[in-house]
Formats: sequence, structure tokens, C-alpha cells
Amino acid sequence: KQRIMKIIFGILSIINFLIYIVIIRAIVVFLFLNFSAVFGGSPDKDSNKLIKSSKNFIDGKFVNLQTTYINLRTSEKSASLMDWISPAKDKNPLGPLPTKKFQNTDLTPGKFAWLGHSTLLMNTDGLIIMTDPVFNRASPIPIFGKPFAYENPTNINDLPKVDVVVISHDHYDHLDSKAIIELSKRVDHFFVPLGVKAHLERWGVSKDRISELDWHDSENYKNIKFTLTPAQHFSGRGLTDGNSTLWGSWIISSNTLKAYFSGDGGYSETFKELGNQYGPFDIAFIENGAYNAGWSKIHMFPDEVVQANIDLKAKVLFPIHWSKFDLSIHPWDEPIIRVTQEAKKRNINIATPVIGEIFDLVDLPQTPWWEPLRK
Repeated sequence: KQRIMKIIFGILSIINFLIYIVIIRAIVVFLFLNFSAVFGGSPDKDSNKLIKSSKNFIDGKFVNLQTTYINLRTSEKSASLMDWISPAKDKNPLGPLPTKKFQNTDLTPGKFAWLGHSTLLMNTDGLIIMTDPVFNRASPIPIFGKPFAYENPTNINDLPKVDVVVISHDHYDHLDSKAIIELSKRVDHFFVPLGVKAHLERWGVSKDRISELDWHDSENYKNIKFTLTPAQHFSGRGLTDGNSTLWGSWIISSNTLKAYFSGDGGYSETFKELGNQYGPFDIAFIENGAYNAGWSKIHMFPDEVVQANIDLKAKVLFPIHWSKFDLSIHPWDEPIIRVTQEAKKRNINIATPVIGEIFDLVDLPQTPWWEPLRK
């Protein structure tokens, strides 16, 4: 009996030890998720007042506009656990992606540059504007969200003087805390959706250099108009802050340019409404990547990207949100293959510059640079 009791007490001791380990790990995770600066900040009194007065803020959360659009295509695949555990061999690039060395002095008025994913630079009327600057991992956890290797990566020190940064929402592949910390003293002004201001303040940006807007709000900065418009998406950086900040797309209007920047979002009739209200556009930078059937309400398929461009009445389609991160189950180059095929079929003018290449709308780059990488 004594031997049996010793065995029982031994087993109980092991169980108690494991329970303590689980509790300690849970506490560590909780503290990490709630107190680490990477997760951003909480809105102050003034921001909370704006948030609570928004008609898009209901029962303590921001909500999407109601839509009647339903994607009924059954040929598209949903993401399963096995798709992540055992991905296809061609899912990610086999080596560094070909890119051009970014030359910041060449970014003169009327020029653009794409740095991968949703990070863009444009010079309009002498003002240099950057969208969703992400230069590091798209994750708060070091083992996830590593960007693809580039032959000629662009770093923040390679950038010209940036006048304005616009942020579409607070997901990690669009809002990079390390990048914002580096840019906090180098950028004159930031435009963000409601609630995102708190993140930037925590990372060192003074509140007087941040404008937070609701959908259809506009603000002028040095004769250029910035308007936040709706998108079908969501927000959040931690486990408990889902949809506590707003998300959206941006319209940038100067004397010489009218550009649309989608951020992230699923397809809906909202694109047609935006085209009628704000279009036509000289160029539309539209999300094209990280899709599957399970995410059809929050990420577009390539043919929907083309339709969105048509709805917006944009002269040029520029597909973004691909070729930097592994965020879904499709091969890394599938989005650009499908969207260029659909654009050709529907006679849409599409821009496909090499990452880092500086271009304008007169001599539009249409280089299929991804094709030689297929083996």
C-alpha cells in the first residue's frame, strides 16, 4: 500500500508541476499580449469621444457596411489545417525575388514606387506620400510573418524625406510598430482611421502630427486632400481588441493626381458607390492576395480585383498585397498570374513594375517579372 501511495503522490506531484507550468505560461502570454508595446496603445479621452460618436461604431465595436454581395464560386478552396502544415512546393519563392535598387532621388513629382505588399511611395505636387509602411515581420511573434527575401531590399534609411504616411488599418502586415518608431521623427504627418492614433502615439509619434478620420471624412494637408473611405474588413492586434479600431481605404487627391488605395477588404457594391461619388481615378492600388474561399468577405479574389477597378472608374489598376508575405494557401505568384489574365480578358490597363522600380503613368511598366521564376 505504501508503494502504491508513493506512486500516486508522485503522479499528483507531476500533475501539479505541469499545472503550474501551464499557469505560468498563461500568465506570461497574458502579460506579453497586454503590455508589450508592439500591440499598440489605448485611445485617449478625445479619441474615445470620436470613436463613440461614429455611426460605424455599434455595441462597442466597429462594423462593416451591410452588403448584398455574396461570392458563390464553389471552385475556390478554403484553407484547411493540412494546407498550412503541408503546403505545396511552389507556395513560396525558392530564392530571393528580383527587385530593383530603389533610388530615392529619382522619385520626382508624378513618380511612384512599390516596395512590396501594400507599401507604396508617390510624389504628387512635390509631396511624398507613403502607404502602410511595413519593413519587418508581419507578426508580433518572432517565428511567424517573415518577409520573402529580396535581391535589393529597401530599408527606411534608403527612403527620401516622407511628408505624409497613410495607414489603412492596424493589422501587422499593414502597421509595423518598428517601422513607425523609426519613422516617428522623420515623417511630418500621419493619416489613420479612428482608434489607430493611439498605436502611433505609443510608438513615439506626437498627437499633433496625427489625423484620425472616420469613413468619408476628409482633411487637406498642403493642398492635397486625404479622404478615408469604407472597406469590408476588420481590425485588431491582440486577442481582445478585435474591431476596436476602424479600417478603410484612402483617396488621395492633388492638382495632378487622384489615386485610390484599397488597404484590405472583400468585394462589395461599395466600390461602385465610391466610383460614382469620388471617381474617376488615375490609378487604383487594390489588394490582390491572401485570399481563399473562407475569407471571401474580407479579401478579394483576383477577378473581383479587376471588377473593383472597373467599378472605381480607374484608368490604371495596380495590384498590391502580394509577393512579400506567406499569408494564405495559394502559391506566392498565383495572385498576379490570375489578375493579369483577367485584366487582359477585360481590356484593363494594369501596372506591374518590379519591386523598387520608379515609374510614372505615362510610360506604364507592364513587366511579367515573376514568369522566369516558375520552374
